[in-house]
Amino acid sequence: MTYITMSKKELDRYQIISRLLRKEINTVKASELLDLGLRQIKRLKKAVKLLGPKALVHKSRGKQGNHRLPDSEHKQIIHLLKDKYADFGPTLASEKLRELHDIDRDAKTIRLIMIDEGLWKPKIKKQSEHRSWRQRRACFGEMQQFDGSYHNWFEDRAPKCCLLAAVDDATGRITYARFAQNEGVIDVFTFWMGYLRHLGKPRSIYLDKFSTYKMNSKFAQENHELKTQFERALQDLHIEPITAHSPEAKGRIENIFGTLQDRLVKELRLAGISTRIS
Repeated sequence: MTYITMSKKELDRYQIISRLLRKEINTVKASELLDLGLRQIKRLKKAVKLLGPKALVHKSRGKQGNHRLPDSEHKQIIHLLKDKYADFGPTLASEKLRELHDIDRDAKTIRLIMIDEGLWKPKIKKQSEHRSWRQRRACFGEMQQFDGSYHNWFEDRAPKCCLLAAVDDATGRITYARFAQNEGVIDVFTFWMGYLRHLGKPRSIYLDKFSTYKMNSKFAQENHELKTQFERALQDLHIEPITAHSPEAKGRIENIFGTLQDRLVKELRLAGISTRIS
């Protein structure tokens, strides 16, 4: 006995075409019920009369897809993912497989393999409160978002340190970045000296209220002439400091740090880099 597996849609079609063959309904009614053209109904009627239910079953069912990965390549990908890229996301893993192992498969394919092997769990997006985003600046270099991110950038190979980074407000591109011990005056001044030498002067810098950048005491707020060394340096350079009032206000650079904490850490590991000082 031969069994035919049919989807609900195929089964519905078969039942309607069977009624048509038994002359319980006419071609026009079958067309309405299946939302198909009259010509297609006539073709289905002829096929079912000749072949029975299997006329409605997709021809490729039960066969291997034309784009299915060869078993040897599939096994190689699983081995590499488990051995070298177990904590990578699908996109970064697919990039490394292409760059380092000459395996050119898109991130969707790698994602499915990682899910099957328990290396990746699909992320469920949480519905967040709507927030109105500040309009981007119009031109590249007009405003730089600046911040520091403390993280185990070198994992257990070196102490925790700070990545200082500037992101162009108009394009969202990282323009300059440097590992530092902290967000103190010396490291921040060293950062901006390097930035100015390589990229010139921005019109404004968007930053938070950390003590290096702004005096936050009540006395200082009442005496506007009191400035940090950083504020005085910006004043001499005619660069406008713009202070954010919350982390969400600097959402673009915060999101970039989130990406870097995932991808950059792994790139440093693969490259064997274990110190922030060259």
